[in-house]
Amino acid sequence: MRFLKRVAIRISQLTAKITGSIQLSYLYSLYLMKRVGYLEVYRKRMDKQIKLRPEDSRWRPKTDRWDKAGNIQFQCLIQQGLKPEHTLLDIGCGPLRAGLLLIKYLAPGNYTGIDISQEAIKCARQLVSEEGLAVRKPRLLVTHDSRFKEFEGETFDFIWAYDVLFHLPPEEVEEIFRNIGSIMGKGFYFTFKPSSRPKAAGKYNFRYPFSYFYILAKENGLNAELLEPPSAYHYPRRKRMVRITKGG
Repeated sequence: MRFLKRVAIRISQLTAKITGSIQLSYLYSLYLMKRVGYLEVYRKRMDKQIKLRPEDSRWRPKTDRWDKAGNIQFQCLIQQGLKPEHTLLDIGCGPLRAGLLLIKYLAPGNYTGIDISQEAIKCARQLVSEEGLAVRKPRLLVTHDSRFKEFEGETFDFIWAYDVLFHLPPEEVEEIFRNIGSIMGKGFYFTFKPSSRPKAAGKYNFRYPFSYFYILAKENGLNAELLEPPSAYHYPRRKRMVRITKGG
């Protein structure tokens, strides 16, 4: 059985190499997830995507796709009361689709972006340099888990995670909820794609009912509220937004 497993893994590696796929094959991905953990596999996938397809509109600023994603996020936060004097942690900031607007809007030093992808943070730092935004003093950090140990003793007025939980399995979502309260000020806001029950919607995509987040919040002394999308602004269909606050 072990010999067959090794053969299957080797075949899947060779197949991915021959086809030039930037995604790990399904069999090999499952093997790696069990061996090194989901986040590490997803991190490698993201790094590889950015390296091999730097022209993709997801990584390139000032394209229609980039501008739309950034503006939607910015409007969501403004509607929730974000002010220049607030501090903000952008979880899964990527190459700053929203971060570019937020860095310009917030007072210097008030924007912090984290991502598990080293390549995404590299793109973000390059963009900050190209746009002359170093004077705004953004912090851009590579993170390795969902415990937020790098921010021990620090809190953020707003914590934002756009389409992040959509890519996380239950154990990672639960890790976030266990630790988010220690760094949360006014609230933690995130988007998700709803379903009737927690389920995988692909190799790296997951869907959850709002009740799942509501129960998790209560278990960790937090409150969860389902929000309406920004009025008078085009919000992606099939996405909802949640606000998490500390329990009263």
